[in-house]
Amino acid sequence: MIISFLPTFKGEVNLFQFEALNTKLFDILFKAKAIIFPPTISSEIYFFCKNLNIPIFPEYTYRFLYPGKIGQILLLKNLKLPHPETIIIPRLCGIEENPYKRPLKVSFPLVLKGNWGNEGSEVYLVNNLEELKDKFKLIKSWERMGRYGFLLQEYIPTEFDARAIVIGEKILIFFREGGFKKNLVQEGKIISPPKRGLKRKVYELTLKVIAKTNFNLVAIDYLFKNNKPVVNEFNFVFGRRALGEKRYEYYLKKAIKNFLNKVL
Repeated sequence: MIISFLPTFKGEVNLFQFEALNTKLFDILFKAKAIIFPPTISSEIYFFCKNLNIPIFPEYTYRFLYPGKIGQILLLKNLKLPHPETIIIPRLCGIEENPYKRPLKVSFPLVLKGNWGNEGSEVYLVNNLEELKDKFKLIKSWERMGRYGFLLQEYIPTEFDARAIVIGEKILIFFREGGFKKNLVQEGKIISPPKRGLKRKVYELTLKVIAKTNFNLVAIDYLFKNNKPVVNEFNFVFGRRALGEKRYEYYLKKAIKNFLNKVL
């Protein structure tokens, strides 16, 4: 039995990802031969089905094992994938109340990222120590809401960045230019590859990322350091502005059908 939690893909049984899971629905899941999830599925349901050894699309094991921006940096370090130099701060008291009095040494400008932001939110360019201390007020407000953790990341100045959208075996690469934030939600616009050979470098690094993570539905953002791509972050719930909704749905359905052909 093919179970789909994805509204746009018809399974033998379709379930709503947020509905109550009672005995009847659990019985259905136990009979599943394959399950299709939307990108917004919870980690609890994902791992419940994963632990039943049911084939699942998309593959999000590392996403949920390494949550948030902090988790992504730890994942990149563990897999030895290139990324910006980053200091992880689990809680602000790690700086302000460190009992071992180890001073925080940083170079400016730097990029401050909240642990749970997306689509360019909670990302700030910080030019000096005074600006950083001012941002600590914002971080304290996050912590009062129970939202802990942030990153201090090296600032890599560049006129452009890139995004690779992975849908099954399809990889689509877009370059973007703009201000500090180059995502299309805020300041960016799509451009042609700005330098010869860059698209190939992004493609090759994307293949390496996929081989190490098995991700098959993700947008990977890249920065360029010394003319080489480095992974900036992973986006699992991403916009379709660059790709277009129709193309996205076409490639997604094709990827799901290919997945089902392999596992059934």
